[in-house]
Amino acid sequence: MPKAIVLINTEMGADEEVFESLKQVPEVKAVYMVYGLYDIVAVVESEDMGTLRDIVYRHLRSSPKVRSTLTMIVVKDFERRK
Repeated sequence: MPKAIVLINTEMGADEEVFESLKQVPEVKAVYMVYGLYDIVAVVESEDMGTLRDIVYRHLRSSPKVRSTLTMIVVKDFERRK
């Protein structure tokens, strides 16, 4: 199952609106508002790479409140469970 981590820069003051809209996308498995070079970090998972690409373009990059994105495709992962 393809997974990507997407770093997002929003328009000034739009971070909360973008954060809330990303929570509504089922393929967004986690979303974090952060301080630093980026405003939001989203973890996106889908059934295949085509769908992953569509989610990134349709829900993340195409938003008028999103200034820029950096998408990193996960090639190997490890998650510690609580």
